[in-house]
Amino acid sequence: MFNILKTINSQFVSGFVCLPCSPEPDAKTAESGSYSGVFAGISARLSMPVFIDYDEAINPHVLICGMTGSGKTFFARSIVIRSSIFSDCGIIIIDFTGEYRSITDAISSDATGINDSVKNGIGVCYICLDGMDENEKVSKASDALDSIASAMRRRKPGGRRLFILLDEAWKLIERNKGLETIIREGRKYGVGLITSSQLLHDTNSNILSNVATIFIFKTTNLQSLEKLSRSYNLSEEETNIIKDMDRGSCFLIQSCKSGKRHAFQIKKVVGINEGNYIAISVGNGMEVRMDMEGFDHMVGKLCGNKKTEIMNYASAIRRIELSLLIRKIYETGADRIAILKEIEGLGFSRSDIADAFSIALNVDSDESKK
Repeated sequence: MFNILKTINSQFVSGFVCLPCSPEPDAKTAESGSYSGVFAGISARLSMPVFIDYDEAINPHVLICGMTGSGKTFFARSIVIRSSIFSDCGIIIIDFTGEYRSITDAISSDATGINDSVKNGIGVCYICLDGMDENEKVSKASDALDSIASAMRRRKPGGRRLFILLDEAWKLIERNKGLETIIREGRKYGVGLITSSQLLHDTNSNILSNVATIFIFKTTNLQSLEKLSRSYNLSEEETNIIKDMDRGSCFLIQSCKSGKRHAFQIKKVVGINEGNYIAISVGNGMEVRMDMEGFDHMVGKLCGNKKTEIMNYASAIRRIELSLLIRKIYETGADRIAILKEIEGLGFSRSDIADAFSIALNVDSDESKK
């Protein structure tokens, strides 16, 4: 007869437990306090700190995707600032809209230009294209990327890591040779690209196939979810998590040099200057919080140079009723369909949006649901 008695403890039981969630950071690492990389936020299942370890990833490139208002820009600014301050990285920012200007207030600018920044990997080199026409923006950005790629190939190995922050406007210059060189060869020169996209399914396959770390904020676009599922072998449960996440929550996928792949939810990204928000509310008490720079970008996109009155009002009270916001934007001459598309990206339900439009524009609720 075999002795089947065994002390039952948590370690013994854990061998029989199949957790339905994706793996999270190693608990032993957290307990020992031996963190490495850049702090991103808190994991959803175990409430553990999550760090972006660029040395662990197969390359330093980062893609941040998700719908408008989900927290992409806020998070991109945060990881760039932390990468510079805590990981001693140099930063080059190519800013089409001016929404990353605040980064220069948080990082000392020791670089005197692209060549200096690429060579020494220090400070921040800020290239602002805001105010130019589209053709000039594309031309300037393309020239900058070509210069970065050329200087990158002259870098000595083992120097400071350098990141190029390029927002969603990369789509305007996706055939640029400099951008392709940075994506394909950046790893061996210690150069990483940080970029963002609203829709994953129309992201350049060259970028997608060469990015080791992806942060996916809330998206309900079926084509993007299907591409995500196919490309990274995500389960239906995981794609449902991405579809239903709150603002400020994201799903991390990272391919590592060891062959491992991290895939789990970050419940809350922790950014810089979190108090710089505006609250947008509806009558039933629901509230969506949006960082002021993102709000400024959205209003400017709809109102152009007529946004001043709205921004002054919002900056003074940091809170605005959705119907009032819609009315103020509409009164500047903004297109109603364009307003609807931007508001839909903030995370309100269609019924809340319909009611807000009905109040603001005195239109039929059923028509605004279309």
